[in-house]
Amino acid sequence: MRSLRTAAIVVSRDELPIPEDAWVVFLRAGDALAGDALETINAFLEAHPDCEFLYGDSHHGKASQFDEPSEVMRPGWSPERLRSHCYVGSMLCVRAEVVARCGGVASLTRAHEHDRALRLSEVARGHERLAHLLYFSDQAHLMPTASLDAVREHCARTNVAADVTIDRSVDVVRVRRIPSTPRAISVIVPTRGTTETIRGRETVLAAHAIETLIARSTFQNFDVVVVFDADTPTAAREAIIAAGHGRITPVEYDAEFNFADKVNRGVLASTGEYVLLLNDDTEIITPDALDTLVGLLEDPGVAMAGPLLLYEDGKIQSAGHVLNPIPYDLYRHRSPDHVGAQNLLRVQREVSGVIAACALIRRSVFMDVGGMCTKFPSNYNDVDFASRCSRSATAWCGRHTRGSTTSSHRRAPRSCDPSRWRRSVRDGATSSTTTRTSTRGSSVTCRCGSATRSVRDRCWTRSDRRHRSSRSRPGAHARRAPRPRRRGLRCVTPPPCRASTRSGSPHRER
Repeated sequence: MRSLRTAAIVVSRDELPIPEDAWVVFLRAGDALAGDALETINAFLEAHPDCEFLYGDSHHGKASQFDEPSEVMRPGWSPERLRSHCYVGSMLCVRAEVVARCGGVASLTRAHEHDRALRLSEVARGHERLAHLLYFSDQAHLMPTASLDAVREHCARTNVAADVTIDRSVDVVRVRRIPSTPRAISVIVPTRGTTETIRGRETVLAAHAIETLIARSTFQNFDVVVVFDADTPTAAREAIIAAGHGRITPVEYDAEFNFADKVNRGVLASTGEYVLLLNDDTEIITPDALDTLVGLLEDPGVAMAGPLLLYEDGKIQSAGHVLNPIPYDLYRHRSPDHVGAQNLLRVQREVSGVIAACALIRRSVFMDVGGMCTKFPSNYNDVDFASRCSRSATAWCGRHTRGSTTSSHRRAPRSCDPSRWRRSVRDGATSSTTTRTSTRGSSVTCRCGSATRSVRDRCWTRSDRRHRSSRSRPGAHARRAPRPRRRGLRCVTPPPCRASTRSGSPHRER
């Protein structure tokens, strides 16, 4: 048990002799610790003996007498977001042994706070966020800082091959990974050959999605697997096949509609190392979207990655999934120019999941988790899939790639009745059903019971569930309870990678 009565506060420019079992608190000059900060930190560390790197929330005073103070409630540990900016804040509590291995107190206090956080995080083994107001600062230090040199040095130390640039307008760094070896992608497009008017011309949606992908993408090492419904019109089939210019592998589907089942069959018929799930009403906006998403999967801890998805009118459809506890899409119907709380929409970051309208997935992970659960034939199958992936991988989402749905934004999305989600979770929690989908002698196993239990147990503890933009003050987040440690792979979204869809639902097929 550490005794707080024996704590010492020393201000010095020289290196200090610090016992290895001690903890060092870094605090910006001018900031102040909360009255109960040390006691709260002590109790937290006693309960989390593996923690070596701790950060928490902060209170920022009024900029003027007419303004309100702000409280920044930071998300859980997100190593990718830390590369973009110092979202952990200026106050860090780190084990003394880690500080010594990073060069000592004197050198770290002289470093930029972004550089200091990156160096310490590289060496520390356990990273935790304490959901408590730990220090007081001013409005001038409300937003996260970023250092281009710090991130470049960090990438060099951690052997991350990347092109690193900075956006000075919002002070965030973009890390664009460079794949070590050529990768092959299989694009999975479920469709029933629906035709709609796109920019004044009658167009087969799936044909348009494939044409724009081939024409716009700078990444061309991909083939396309199209899963056709049995009632797909012959003319539509011919248009889709022609749009692929020899890249199309057709798969017939004659069962009752089940989006998850169609995706599973498409993946089983594919050969690529990565699979890109692409709705037939989705088009890529950013030419280097696939390059960016492939780069994100260079991190072995990442299972899937998705773009910032826009409606046809340019409004955001999804900036990543949030479970609060009902699943919804972050910042839906907001302008893509909106930076989000703490510049959230300008950085690559880990998320609870990404929308399956456009998602790049590591094939090995897809097979390991048993594919998509066929108990979710229309909605929520991507939410369930990402939750199962998070046991062994992360999902990323971000703004460096963008896509768009090409159907009218006036069409109402499919109903996402919260009671349906609760019923699905409740049914799955008591079910031991195992569903198999097979084609060409292979199979994907969906472990429904364990998957939905995982979703239910995580609902109130996801690190990003509090980013409800309509209820948060600028730069602040709603308070939430501390979450348990998160292990395994991650889901990620890159910043301006954009895609666009026409439907209001992630799995609306025409």
